[in-house]
Amino acid sequence: METFGRYELLRKIAIGGMGAVYLARQKGPVGFQKLLVVKRLLPHLSEDDEFIEMFLDEGRIAAHLNHPNIAQIYDLGDVDGQYFIAMEYVHGEAVGPLGLRAQQRKLSIPLALKCRIIADAAAGLDAAHNARSPSGRKLALIHRDVSPQNVLVGYNGGVKIIDFGVAKASGKFSQTVVGTIKGKHAYMSPEQARGEPLDHRSDIFGLGTVFYELLTHQRLFKRDTEIATLKAVVGTKIVPPSELSSDIPKELDAIVLKALARKRDERFASAGEVQLALDEFLVQHKLHATPAHLAAFMQDTYSEELEEERLAAEPTVIHYDPRIAARQQAAAAAAAAGDTGNHAQKAAPRAAQVPPRKPGSSSPSAPALPSKPQGSVSSSSTSPMGPRRAGAVSSTTAAPVPRSQGTSGGSPAPVAPARGGTGSGKAPSPPPGRTGSAPKRVPTRPGPQGEPEDS
Repeated sequence: METFGRYELLRKIAIGGMGAVYLARQKGPVGFQKLLVVKRLLPHLSEDDEFIEMFLDEGRIAAHLNHPNIAQIYDLGDVDGQYFIAMEYVHGEAVGPLGLRAQQRKLSIPLALKCRIIADAAAGLDAAHNARSPSGRKLALIHRDVSPQNVLVGYNGGVKIIDFGVAKASGKFSQTVVGTIKGKHAYMSPEQARGEPLDHRSDIFGLGTVFYELLTHQRLFKRDTEIATLKAVVGTKIVPPSELSSDIPKELDAIVLKALARKRDERFASAGEVQLALDEFLVQHKLHATPAHLAAFMQDTYSEELEEERLAAEPTVIHYDPRIAARQQAAAAAAAAGDTGNHAQKAAPRAAQVPPRKPGSSSPSAPALPSKPQGSVSSSSTSPMGPRRAGAVSSTTAAPVPRSQGTSGGSPAPVAPARGGTGSGKAPSPPPGRTGSAPKRVPTRPGPQGEPEDS
């Protein structure tokens, strides 16, 4: 595990044209942490100013985008001269590998879910195309790299557009030279393949290509060489999907072919129109395609991988702030000290049961104390006891030790509870056969926590 700035790089996910992508963990105080993706510019491109600006443009552009179907950007910067972008971690799979996985398991992605994936991706693209800067200026953003690798499907049923690395936007620092081609050749629009000026409808053509291949399980424009691929994008005949698979309704052909129209004016005017067309198709054919249905399919398709993740070591083990651990230890020590004090307090009454000898008395024995009356108060709140002996421990449960009055029989007189005690507050009557008044109270003053303190 590598530490990169304030991020821990847990494992490498992929290497793209400009950067290496890592699953990372951001840690903060009081146990905060978050899984995300860190994309670092490749070392051999770190000396190329054009690639640096293009890489930074991705973060700056995507920072303006806030939509459920677009992966969010959290951070942009450099660590020791190595530029990076920190972005949302989508726990799922790209459309391309998803199709291969289904074929390997001899599964077929339901038609409704294929439409759901493309409709949600179209919603994300439409939000990007209509994005504005904080001042309200329209960004005129074009993704230019809509491909199966850049449409992610989460295990929770969410669909996200990622990777605006070659996006075109007004006001960006790096500008594309006229005639240059950026993006994946097999998913370009005809005008992009020819190096012509682009608008947002170029992304609609790329999304149409992804949809076609998702429906038919066949590559549309991919050829053996880049030149042959570009020629296919510009001029090859597109066979309607329903002719390649009997499971595809003819009504869906119209949507696919309109997205793939060679003339941009004949395509959907916006990605939002693609989304509406697919949603209407699902409603008309009574097909169920909610994110919950998509999540259930993803979790079933990747059940083995998800189970392995549960059994493996969780990468997001909570690391608590040391200050919290110190406070917890201090609290435990205080609780332990309190328990020790309670034991000492319980032992105090036993020591208090032996009254002090009278001056000049040689008898080791002393008269027995009367049993503790109900409602008696603590020794710390009764004054007849007089000065404490050295080493005596005060207790809220100790019985009062009465002062000897010199009456017949040698038995001490009962002691009146102090104010605030739990008894009735009245001095008990003298025992039968005795005369005299209750012992005189010694004045007390408040202690540290409101308890009386011996004078």
